[in-house]
Amino acid sequence: MRFLKKLFKKTVPKVIAGIFVLIFLLSVFVFWGWYVKQINKVFGLYYVYKGDKAYKAHKLEKAISFYKQGLEKYPEHSLARCNLGNIYVKYEDYFSAVEQYEEALKYDPKFIVCRMNLGIVSAEKLSDFDKAIREYQTVIDTRRVTVHIPLIFDSVKSTRENKTIAWYNMGLAYRGKAIMTGEKTHAANDYLQKAIEAYKKALKRKKHSYNINYNYALANHIMGNYKEAGLAYCRAIEEEPMAFDAHYNLAILLKKIGRMKESQEELEKSMLIVNAQQDPYIAKYIFDVYSQVVEKSTINERYKTTQRATAPESQVKEGMETPHIVSEEVENEDDPLGVNHITYVNGKVVADSEEADKFMKKSFRKCPAKKIFEEYEEDSLYNGRYSKDF
Repeated sequence: MRFLKKLFKKTVPKVIAGIFVLIFLLSVFVFWGWYVKQINKVFGLYYVYKGDKAYKAHKLEKAISFYKQGLEKYPEHSLARCNLGNIYVKYEDYFSAVEQYEEALKYDPKFIVCRMNLGIVSAEKLSDFDKAIREYQTVIDTRRVTVHIPLIFDSVKSTRENKTIAWYNMGLAYRGKAIMTGEKTHAANDYLQKAIEAYKKALKRKKHSYNINYNYALANHIMGNYKEAGLAYCRAIEEEPMAFDAHYNLAILLKKIGRMKESQEELEKSMLIVNAQQDPYIAKYIFDVYSQVVEKSTINERYKTTQRATAPESQVKEGMETPHIVSEEVENEDDPLGVNHITYVNGKVVADSEEADKFMKKSFRKCPAKKIFEEYEEDSLYNGRYSKDF
């Protein structure tokens, strides 16, 4: 009996082990392709890891080589494909980038960041606006399981932000289509209207965004919706008071509706900002426009003065003073360039310094034109038409 027990203990484990070995060998024979795939996947993940490391270290050529080796072994790795596409963008090889993004999305259709990149490259680099719009719409329509763990993880917020970016980018794409179609066409107006609607949806999700407000204003400006454009420019200025383009475009809009004095003030602000940024080419362009506005404003003032002189005393009303901001150049021996900018704000001298920047930022955040556009009545003759001055 003891002999049988010993024999059983020795033989049974060996028999069981033999059965497992036999099953394994049989599975290898039957599922050979699956085992090869798993082995390749391990090697692929190793090369992708090396590629990620090189990518983070900005060694792009090495990253490309490692990613290619990894994807040859493990083609389903969508993140590696997207990263490879991003590297191609840096090398301005946009067609290869699009190819990698599309391949990544075949394996992971809900890879939102990759789809967004595909839309941006298609629109901004290849002018394929239709493709970009389709990709942005897919991002908006994609439903993902959202998880909210306080202080740890919040996919609800990230999903909302992605959709906001998609609406904003869609607006840019529609505006691009309008520009390609040409001015003063029904198609261009239709695309601009779609751009405006896309910006509106983005603003519902993120109203304190300079870029969204500015581009929303720009589209309305071109369409001839001057009231909406003016208010949106003011919102943009409130968010980024030192962005010269919002001040400049607001000045052009004010000039269009005949508010020369206010236009002049916004141009002065934009010139001060550009001077602070030391961009002489833009500064000269703005100065040329400023000179035209000052000339027209002077003519208007002379006409009003003549009218006041001939009008009854009861009809002459005292105008309200508005903040006046100018910039002058004065000689300074301590300045290696020979000149130094001095800024006058409401009669107060503010030297070029960090204090001046803070003063300008605080002062420029106020948008006096806001009241003008709140009370502005749209002229049906201008609605839907392009501004010649813009």
